[in-house]
Amino acid sequence: MEEYKSKFPLSEIELRQLQQKIEDDSMKFDQSSIYNVVPNFIKILIQKDKLSAKDYIIEKLANDDDIKMLEELGQYTLEALIIHVLGIVFNTYESMVRAASLINQLDSSVRTHSRLLKSHSSQKSISNVHMSDKMEKSETFSFSVFLLEFMEERGLVSSITMESFGSGVKKKSKGGYYYESNLFIVCNFDVTLLPIKLNLPMIYPPLDWMSACPPNQSPRYLSELSGGYLSGPTGEIYDRYRLLSSGDLNHFYIYIGYSSYYKNDYKSMCKVMNALQRQPFTINSDWLNHLMENEDYFVDDGLLMPQFLETMNIRDVSPILREFHMKDQVIYNEFSFNDLLHTLIKTIQRSRYERLILNLARAYDGYKFYLPAFLDFRGRIYRYGILHFHECDLARSLIVFADHNHQKEEIKCNSYIRDEISLSTFFHFKSFNSMVEAVDFINNFNNKDNKIISQNITLAKRPFQFAANIYAMLNHKFQFLKDFVPITQDAASSAYKIMSYFLLDESLAERTNLFLSLDNPNQIQDVYLYFLADLKEFMKAELDPNLCSVVCKHLSRKIVKSIFMPIIYGKTVMSTSTDLMVHFSQHLTSKECFNVASVCFKFFKEKYPGMECLIRLIRLIGWVASSRDSAVKYNVSYFTSVQDYMKMESTYIWVYDRLHKKRRRVTLRVSSSKRDRWKTEISTFVNFIHQKDAFIAMKVVEEMLNCNAPIYTVHDNFITTVEKSRFIPMAYLEVFRSLGPPLSIINKFIYINVIENLKYINSFDYENHVISKEYLTEFLIKNIPENISKQNQILWDKKINEIVTCYSHYVKKVCGENNSDYESWKSHEEKWNQFSYKLKNSFCVHY
Repeated sequence: MEEYKSKFPLSEIELRQLQQKIEDDSMKFDQSSIYNVVPNFIKILIQKDKLSAKDYIIEKLANDDDIKMLEELGQYTLEALIIHVLGIVFNTYESMVRAASLINQLDSSVRTHSRLLKSHSSQKSISNVHMSDKMEKSETFSFSVFLLEFMEERGLVSSITMESFGSGVKKKSKGGYYYESNLFIVCNFDVTLLPIKLNLPMIYPPLDWMSACPPNQSPRYLSELSGGYLSGPTGEIYDRYRLLSSGDLNHFYIYIGYSSYYKNDYKSMCKVMNALQRQPFTINSDWLNHLMENEDYFVDDGLLMPQFLETMNIRDVSPILREFHMKDQVIYNEFSFNDLLHTLIKTIQRSRYERLILNLARAYDGYKFYLPAFLDFRGRIYRYGILHFHECDLARSLIVFADHNHQKEEIKCNSYIRDEISLSTFFHFKSFNSMVEAVDFINNFNNKDNKIISQNITLAKRPFQFAANIYAMLNHKFQFLKDFVPITQDAASSAYKIMSYFLLDESLAERTNLFLSLDNPNQIQDVYLYFLADLKEFMKAELDPNLCSVVCKHLSRKIVKSIFMPIIYGKTVMSTSTDLMVHFSQHLTSKECFNVASVCFKFFKEKYPGMECLIRLIRLIGWVASSRDSAVKYNVSYFTSVQDYMKMESTYIWVYDRLHKKRRRVTLRVSSSKRDRWKTEISTFVNFIHQKDAFIAMKVVEEMLNCNAPIYTVHDNFITTVEKSRFIPMAYLEVFRSLGPPLSIINKFIYINVIENLKYINSFDYENHVISKEYLTEFLIKNIPENISKQNQILWDKKINEIVTCYSHYVKKVCGENNSDYESWKSHEEKWNQFSYKLKNSFCVHY
């Protein structure tokens, strides 16, 4: 990319050619390319008078199918695949990876590449190869086990165990003790020399996502759309560069087919995705140069790691670390060797990560670039790779909007816009409860000299973004800050916002900033601070006074959020108590932590029965679908998400540890053919909420496109310029209004998972009426599988009774007390209209 900079400005043809070359190097598996890029690694693997990897493995294979699969490969294809896979799993900044991860990736790559070679000879398309019958999982992972032995024999990698680092003694669940023995793989070379196998930003506009079907056919699945990168993906790259980011297309996917009931508008979804990935960005050159020129200062302040760390090999430095640990009595008494080693590993990885970001920023400096967008099966928008807004503070500080519309009217940076720039900048420093509090802080901060300001940067919540904006402000670049610097606004506590909508809970809507607070209309509300205050009061009546005093003294917003965010996503009392032990280990026993966790769950159930009821209802519908041996489906107007959790089974393989001259057991988890009812039940509500959250984000993008505004999203964070930032809250509230009565969405969810499969012929409009107890019970009973055991029948009866009870309580919550189902629906519409009218708070999305 550097050599092309001398030819600026590049023509469209030159940009496309360069983009194609970048994709060839970073995406495609190409043997000749790998031979040319890393010849020294190939020399290690291919040695005179020694067997090739193919010959080495084929002598050890016992399975005829595996041998035939291996015969599809060239004589030295495996050597190139090894380098390719190392580039993927180490990502040029990982110090070590679990043996299970490397083994799984190696086996998958070899098998997928072999299948693709075979498909080419039979002229079968890549998409058909991927979407064909489920690929059988190897029970032995023979390819990868023997390849790992081959790599170790050639000195490319080494295996180490945590017990090699002095791992502590672990207690078994049924008594007794053992040494933890996780097998890890480290490279015996500088991993920064590996070829980069990451999704990189595009310097040429991404291809629009559109149907790849013949003209007379409509796509039914997301895999039937094409777009994004210019290259046709190959090998395991197909899994990494399609629109759907789900790793298991057979069980987690998006349906976009059109039918009388599933009116999926995939074209609107593609419009949103295309707009996001066509938004141009560039590198903040001035800030990048400032970072590089003053790197030593950032290192001294602890904001950047020293560059020399990136070349360290953990296997080489661990003996030195152990020696210093043994010699220094103070350190020896205060810290275990394992703690120090883990700190060193994280530090080395952080250094490599930061250098990779800075190197990529230098490479892309001067180019306009684009960030291809992908979806998970719930519709949440993701970007892969390193240099984008899903990444760390350093990466985000280096990216600014490019000039997309040269014909736009020039608007001067007036005092209002300057104030907004200052506010958004100082929200990078810390959070504020109100704009008045923020303005007071800014006025006090501005009275300090530049030296004091630079010293305060290390205290910032997001130091690099804060420092980048301060640097521009000190250089009077307000027009640049107005037009190009991204402004991030967060729909904080979006899950609880959505809960308040489904429950038509005005109190919760006020606490999550959907409604204006009657008591503090100028203040940004924080639902977790309300939880904190209410929980402390609740604990006074539930806990022993001494225990309550200790817990309340150390209970913080951060701890409360770590409890009540996961609690709606299916976290158990036991796992919550384990997390609390981390925070209270110096003050409480494990039993006391369990008691505190139990009180937290009791508080949530008693104080927020509406939420508890809704969560239970959605989860139980998921249980019904899974117990009926079906997938769970979630529908919005753009697409339908399909979730089908299967039980995971452990597969054990043995790898020879050359250091200790013994075999090590490695455990891999593989999907079985049995549905996991428990996992389905626990996960259904979180996926239900995440899909609605993702849909809301897409609709906000759609609204912002109508304003001709630059827009980018990171889940429920919305990024635009300061000039357009005021439109985000307006768009967000408008999307909530457009959702309509919440009972309609709940009924549709029940219909597609409980009623639709019955092929029940009835003109009843489920989306606009309350489902009676009699009908709901009848439909649920018809879902019971035939010839089940008495024990399972009792379980089904219990679940059906619970679903009917939860639905009745939910109807009362959102409709009120009414005598008939017709009156209940009319009452529900009235409550929804009242709720919708109050959606007016501009703090619903804020800095």
